[in-house]
Amino acid sequence: MNEYSGIALDAAIFLGSATFEDKILQHFAENSKISLQEQFKMAEEYKTNKLMVQVCASIKDAYELDEVVPKDLDSFCNATKNLVMQRSFELLGIRKSPSPSLPEERDQLFEHMMNQIIDQVEVQNHHGEVLKDQIQLLCDHMTTEVHIRTSDRIVGKIIHEDPLIKELLEQLRNAHEQGERNFIQAQIQILTFKHIYTRMKNEELGMNPDQLSPKLRSISKYLRNYSMILNRDERSQSRSQKVMLGNREIDEIYRRITREVLQQNQVERPRNMKTNARWLENIRKKCDRMAKFQGDLHFDQRPRPDNLRVVSNQAAFRQIDEFVNSVRTFHYMDDSEFELEHNEAGDINREIEAQNPREQDQEGN
Repeated sequence: MNEYSGIALDAAIFLGSATFEDKILQHFAENSKISLQEQFKMAEEYKTNKLMVQVCASIKDAYELDEVVPKDLDSFCNATKNLVMQRSFELLGIRKSPSPSLPEERDQLFEHMMNQIIDQVEVQNHHGEVLKDQIQLLCDHMTTEVHIRTSDRIVGKIIHEDPLIKELLEQLRNAHEQGERNFIQAQIQILTFKHIYTRMKNEELGMNPDQLSPKLRSISKYLRNYSMILNRDERSQSRSQKVMLGNREIDEIYRRITREVLQQNQVERPRNMKTNARWLENIRKKCDRMAKFQGDLHFDQRPRPDNLRVVSNQAAFRQIDEFVNSVRTFHYMDDSEFELEHNEAGDINREIEAQNPREQDQEGN
């Protein structure tokens, strides 16, 4: 398909047919399954400024820009470099093209200002969803951290040695936008919960079946939450395929969960009729659960570092204040009496080596 499109584009340019070229560009923009990365290469190869302008205009954010544009721009012509630089500035919010003049007609001006408000609501909702995901990731990180520290240090070693988690951690170091960091951390959490699930199913741990079943169901719920984060759109779905791999029981469970999530995504969500946005309701529920959980625990508090950062008075609202206070109270609880002694945990390396090769392969996937 790419080859035929390239031939057609080359023919249009060779014949000097602007109409033919415009039709091809329209196809690329509306119907083509050719990626923007491939279109960028074609635009440079066939020296078509029209296609390059169209490709750059279609890039929605800095991460897509990084995916589409090759790292080394030295071999590209100056026109391409200028377009890439201009789009980079636009995505940063500077050097944007001037907006058209404000409409003079009264109703048009009103709707113009109303549309700007609606645009800002969408922006706020996006950032709210990012905040909600951050909170989910932090809470689940604490859950897995406590489990590893108090119940199964061997799984901590397995997680630490997972090559895909190492790869994702390296990506995390280079991520600069919070939505992208959430996307990477969600994949790490999926792999972490998969390892925990597999270890829990290990009969050597001797877990009580009555206690095991609810824990395994909880892990499935965690995986569903993260599958929803990773499959919000086609682009994110295509970038998270590695966490779908594996031949363990939990790998098949996650693939089934993801299929269900993708089916649900095809159904339009009902309009939110509550007072607060969905992401804010989610934070409220998280705070309520945290408070209930802490009410059942009675631990002393460890000393906290000085000068801990708090939400500013201008940005604070009740639910975020409650969350910050609750999550710090949980983190700084002195639960050392529940931690496994090293002797009780056993020699981690020896126990891992004692597993048969197939088990090691499965836990490394």
